[in-house]
Amino acid sequence: MARVSANRENISVFALIRNKYGLFTAHGLALYASAAAIAYLSGLAALLLRHIPVFQNDNCRDFVWIWLSSHFAASSIPVRVYDYSAFAAAKDALIGPPACILEHFDYPPTLLFFVLPLSLLPYTIAFIVWGAVTLAVYLTAIYVIIPHRNSLIVALTIFPVWFNMLLGHDAFLTAGFMGLALAFAETRPRVAGLFLALLTYKPQFGILFPAALSVARYWRTLSAAVIASVIFAALAALAFGYETWPAFAHALADRAAAISEDHKLAAPLVSIPFLVSLGVNSQIVWTIQLVVSAVTAVIVCLIWARPYPYALKAAALGIGSLLASPHVFRYDLCILTIGAAFFVRDGLSRGFLPGERWMLVLCWAGFFLLPSAIPDLIALALLLLVIRRAIDCDRHAEGRRPELPMEPITP
Repeated sequence: MARVSANRENISVFALIRNKYGLFTAHGLALYASAAAIAYLSGLAALLLRHIPVFQNDNCRDFVWIWLSSHFAASSIPVRVYDYSAFAAAKDALIGPPACILEHFDYPPTLLFFVLPLSLLPYTIAFIVWGAVTLAVYLTAIYVIIPHRNSLIVALTIFPVWFNMLLGHDAFLTAGFMGLALAFAETRPRVAGLFLALLTYKPQFGILFPAALSVARYWRTLSAAVIASVIFAALAALAFGYETWPAFAHALADRAAAISEDHKLAAPLVSIPFLVSLGVNSQIVWTIQLVVSAVTAVIVCLIWARPYPYALKAAALGIGSLLASPHVFRYDLCILTIGAAFFVRDGLSRGFLPGERWMLVLCWAGFFLLPSAIPDLIALALLLLVIRRAIDCDRHAEGRRPELPMEPITP
C-alpha cells in the first residue's frame, strides 16, 4: 500500500509539473523561451571572449553601409550615396577592401531620415543605439499584437532576430512598422496609414497591402497611407535633393540586373531568386517568382474579402508579404514573427486547431536552417495554417461572429 501511495504521489507531482511547465502553458513558454534567450546571450558572450568582432566595423558587418549612409545623408551632396565609386571609396577608407558585398546603397532616400542621427555617433555607439532603438520598435509591435510579457520573450527567441542583431541591419524596423500598421488598421486607420508610409523605405514588403486593403474596403487606412507616403517622399526630396529619387531608381535597376546575372549576389537571398546562384536560368526564376507572388496575392485578397476575424487576415497579409517579395535576406525573416503573432492571437481568441501549436514549434526550429529555400517553406507552412483556419471558419460559420476577447495562455 505504501508503494502504491508513493507511486500515486510521484504521478501527481509529474502531472503538476506537466500542467504548469508544459510546452504550451504560460509558465512553460516563459521557461523555455528564457532558456533559449540565455543560450543566445551565452553564444554572444563566447564570441566576445574569443575576441571575435561583434560591434567593430569588420568587413562583413552589414551595419557598415548603414553607418556610412548616415554620413552621406549629413553631407552637402547626399545623392553621392548612390554613386558606386564614392560609396566604395568611403567603405575602403573605413575598413579596407573586403570580400563582402557592401559597396552599394539601393534603398529609397526616405531611409536616410532614419539613419541620419547615426552620423553624430562613433561607429560602436551607433551600432548599439541602432540595435536598441530598432529592437524597441519591433518589440512594441509584438506587444501591441499580443499584450503579454511572454510574447516579448518568445519574439526574442526567433533566430533571425539574433542574426539581425549581430549584423546590425534594419529588419526590426521593417517588422515593427508592418506589425504596427496591421495592429492599428482596424481601430486607428490613420495611424496605420502613417506606419505603412514609413514602411515604404523597404517597398518590396508592402506590395500586397494596397490590394488587401482595397478588397476589404479599408479606405481610410489606404488613403492615409497614400497621402503620408507622398509627403514622406517629398520631404526626402527636400532634405536630400530631388536628384536622389532618379538615382535610387537607377541603382535599383542595376541591382536587380546584377542579381539576375551574378551568382554571388543571389546566394545570400532566401527567396526564390536564390535559385540563380544554383545555375537556374534567371528568366525561369523570375517567372516562378511572379507566379508565387500572384498566387499569394490572390489568397491574401480572398481572405481579406471574407468576414474572417481580423487577426486571421493580418496573419495572412504579414506572412504573404514575405512570400510575395523577391528580395528577401535572412534578417528579413523577422517579418514572419509578425504574421505568426497575429495567428497566435487568433488562436488565443478562438482556440487552436489540432496540431497548430506543434506546427508553430516546428517552424520556430526551422529558422535555424536559414540557407536555401527553408525560409520560403516555413512561410508557406504558416500560410497553409492560416488557410486551414479560414476553411474552418467557413465550415462552422465562425467568420460571421465577432472576435472573442483575447485571453492569455492558460497557466
